[in-house]
Amino acid sequence: MNAIIGLCHFCEAHGPRPLFCTFTTDEEQHTIESSKGPVECSGCTSLGPETVLLTKDDNGIMYCSRESVPNNDVTAFLRQAALRSITCEVSWDKYSGIVYFSETQGHVLSHMFHLKDTRARGLKRLFSIVVLMKDKMFLLNLTPVLSENMKKISNELQKLAETVYDNEQSICSQRALRLKTGRHEFGQSRPLMQLTNENDIFKRLHTHFTWMLKTGALIYSETLYTSRELLNKLQPETTKRSIFEDTCLVDIDEKISIRKLANVLAKDVFIKVLYCLLTGIKIVITLDQKNSKVILEALLSLLPKGNIPIEISESNSQSNVCVIEEYQKIIHCKWNNLPFKNPTLMNKILNAMNNDKFHDAVLAQHLKSLQLEWLGIAQTIKSSILASGQKADAVKNLKKILGVSQHDEILVNYWMVAFCE
Repeated sequence: MNAIIGLCHFCEAHGPRPLFCTFTTDEEQHTIESSKGPVECSGCTSLGPETVLLTKDDNGIMYCSRESVPNNDVTAFLRQAALRSITCEVSWDKYSGIVYFSETQGHVLSHMFHLKDTRARGLKRLFSIVVLMKDKMFLLNLTPVLSENMKKISNELQKLAETVYDNEQSICSQRALRLKTGRHEFGQSRPLMQLTNENDIFKRLHTHFTWMLKTGALIYSETLYTSRELLNKLQPETTKRSIFEDTCLVDIDEKISIRKLANVLAKDVFIKVLYCLLTGIKIVITLDQKNSKVILEALLSLLPKGNIPIEISESNSQSNVCVIEEYQKIIHCKWNNLPFKNPTLMNKILNAMNNDKFHDAVLAQHLKSLQLEWLGIAQTIKSSILASGQKADAVKNLKKILGVSQHDEILVNYWMVAFCE
C-alpha cells in the first residue's frame, strides 16, 4: 500500500511533532541515509537519526521505519498532519479515526489518543497516529480497517503507559504534590520508551505499521476494467451478440483509405453512396472487377457486420437502388437526391474525414468508435421498444436523451434490423 503511517506527539516545549513513521520503498538509499531535521529534545526522539528499521517481504517490497521521511515535501506534509491531528481534527467519537482532505498535498486519516504521564501537564500527553495517502477513494475504503488497527495500537500503548503511571503514583502522587506545593515545572517531555517502560516499543510499532501497510494492499486493491471486461465479469450473457463482441466490427486491411475512396468517387458521388450505405439502400457496383473489389472493401469498413446491402454486378435493372457506374472514364452515381438533412452519424464521418489532424490510421479508429456509438444507440432503442412498445413515451424520451433526431430515424431503424439481434 502506497502510504505513510506516522506516530505524532505534543511536546511540552515544541508543540505537535512527528515522532516516528513507516513507509514502503524500493530504493536502498532510503534505508541507509540519516534522518533529516534537528532533534528538538528527548521527547521528540524515537529511533535516532542514524537508526532505520527495515522489513522486506517476498515480493521485494521494503517497509522502512525512521524518524523522518527522506523527502522535504512529504516531511512538511507529515508535520502539518501532526499539527492538525492533535489540535483541531478531532472526532466527536474519541475512539475512532477521522479523515480530512487536501487536494494539493494529500489526504489523512488520523486517530488522536492520550497517554498517562505523571510529569506532563494535566498528567497526560497527546499522541496521534496518522495515515497519509494521495488516493482519496482508496483511503476512504480502507478507513474502517485502518481505524480499527489504529485503535488497537493506541489501546496497547495506553495500557503500557497506565502501568508505569500507576507505579509512579503509588510512590508519589503527583496530583497531591502539585496541589500542595503549587509547582508546575514540567520540563522536557519524556520519550515514549520511558512512558511505556518498553525499550523495544518502536520495534513493536514498526511491526504494527508494517502489518497495516501490507494488509491494506492485500484486502483492497484497485483494478481497472474496460466496459466489456466489467460486463463479462458481472453478467457474461449481456456481452453476447452486442456491441462489445470482438466481431461486431468489420476488420479489413483496407487497400484504400476512406479519404482516397472519396477522391476516386468524387465528393458528390461519395456523399450519396455514404448515405445509401448507412441507411440500408442497396448499392450496386457495375465497375470492372478490380475497381469494384477495392470500393467494396473500403465501404465494408463503414458498417458493422451484418446484412451489407452491397452487390457487384455488370449491369442493373432494379429500381430504387444506388448504382455506381463509370461513364466516359468518370464514376457516376445513379440515385435520387439527398434529403434536406443528413443523419448525425453521416455528418460526423464527413467532419472526421475533413479533419486534417486525423491521419488515416487515427481516422479508421475514430470511425470504428462512431460505429460502436451508434450501434449501442440502436441496441438500446430496440431493447426499449421491445419492453415498452414502439410509440411509448419512454422510447421517445430515450431518443431525446440519446440525441436521436427525426433525420436519424431511418438510420436507426435500419441498424436495429440489420445489426442488432
